[in-house]
Amino acid sequence: MSRPPYDVIVIGAGAAGLTASVMLARAKLRVLVVSTENRRNSCVDSVHNVPYAEGVAPALLYGTMEETARTYGVTLVWDEVLEAESGDLGVAVVTRGGDRYTADRLLLATGPIDELPSWLPEGVWGKNVFECPFCHTHEHDGKPFAAVGVGLEAIGMALMSLQYATVMTAVVSDGEAARTPMAERLRQRGGVVLVDEVTAATRGTDGALTLHTKGGAEVDAGALLIPGVKKHNLRFVPQLGLELNEKGGIDTTTLGQTSDPRVWCAGNGSGDGPYFMWTGAAASGVNAARSICEDIAFGPLLDSYWTQLKKTPAGQEPKA
Repeated sequence: MSRPPYDVIVIGAGAAGLTASVMLARAKLRVLVVSTENRRNSCVDSVHNVPYAEGVAPALLYGTMEETARTYGVTLVWDEVLEAESGDLGVAVVTRGGDRYTADRLLLATGPIDELPSWLPEGVWGKNVFECPFCHTHEHDGKPFAAVGVGLEAIGMALMSLQYATVMTAVVSDGEAARTPMAERLRQRGGVVLVDEVTAATRGTDGALTLHTKGGAEVDAGALLIPGVKKHNLRFVPQLGLELNEKGGIDTTTLGQTSDPRVWCAGNGSGDGPYFMWTGAAASGVNAARSICEDIAFGPLLDSYWTQLKKTPAGQEPKA
């Protein structure tokens, strides 16, 4: 069923998407957010490194943001977007429920995809298994830790989290990485570097994992770090004809505009910036919303406006 048009459609209701939607709606634009209710960090018990929401459950934090968005007139639709298209007359998305929504601009805030190893038991991701050495390691202070990966990235994770661990073991499949200065530093600081591959993991009654390796070793892991699971979400790239950057992510400007003049990307959906934690993703949503507002306000004069602004001395107004 076809629906009334919007100014901006936002795909994704995470930190970036909801933050952008509020800013866009405060600019009195008609905003639609389409998302599934299962966000990437919905599996964790609490959000950390967010000073105004430290320790808050993701569902509660998102619920507050959703209510704020509705206060400013944002429409939220809980459905999965299957198709997205862009053309001279605007953009359109089609949901699994069969609805078709149209708008002038589109913001992709879908986040990345986590590709977890097949040996990881169900129910542990986001509980005591993570990819980040900052967000949840503090809550597992005083446990045996392990970091598993190909090489240096796993060793780096181990070094970053060493202060929490009673024992820290880096299991790496690359023998060269085990002979690097980084590996030696980990050993000097009391860590263990094991050149092997994890083939299975069992979960104890207390939730802790025991890793089983190809070489027959068993490694205790009350907390486990697995770098490299985050992959680019390129689901809508072929449909929208978006260009990719050298890292394989969606190519964007600093403020999130893609190669399509009607499409923006915010949060960890973009592959050109650093890895965004929660607040960083929200900030990227602000930047994308600002860029969309400027694009709508200035129209074809946008490039010439910024060019002139750069040439204008401080304290003077740019020429029209």
